[in-house]
Amino acid sequence: MPSNKDRLYLALYARGGAPQMPGLEDSYHWAFVTGPKVEPKSGGQGTRFHAKEGLISVGEPPTPQWVWTYEEKPIPLQPTQMLLVRVVIGKIKDQHRVRATFERTPIRSEVPGWNCVAWAEEAFRELLRDRKALDKAVDNWDLVRDTAMWYVEQKKADHRFDGQGQYDQSRAATWDMLLGEELIP
Repeated sequence: MPSNKDRLYLALYARGGAPQMPGLEDSYHWAFVTGPKVEPKSGGQGTRFHAKEGLISVGEPPTPQWVWTYEEKPIPLQPTQMLLVRVVIGKIKDQHRVRATFERTPIRSEVPGWNCVAWAEEAFRELLRDRKALDKAVDNWDLVRDTAMWYVEQKKADHRFDGQGQYDQSRAATWDMLLGEELIP
């Protein structure tokens, strides 16, 4: 019997600034998205979970300071807000456990070089440790990271983002690691 469980995606977004990580992972903003197995043609809704950096005012007199915060937000599944690619990395068994794991994954602003990639890695490893949040899932962060980087580079080479290629821009490019195939070019 086919499974209609929601899917867990690793999503890469465009971001500004020069990358600092040796593998250039921080060329992109990394987040998790949950959404239905079968995405309606009109898009549908999902939820994004991520660590994001923002500017706040601190002290007297107020001075601007960059801080990392956790955000959980309902989002449309269409490629909005600079979404580049999604990679299916698991089937969700218990949405509440997934949410709770993301909520308790710490923000480590005090660690030099810490970023959304580090948060995503720690959150993913915590999901795997839970053993009740996900049903079927890729169980190797390095493989997930490398696949996401390969896929976004492949889509760049295919001109998915620069308007030179012929793609349905209303749907996000999606690779499924569980099936080992592209779902949406």
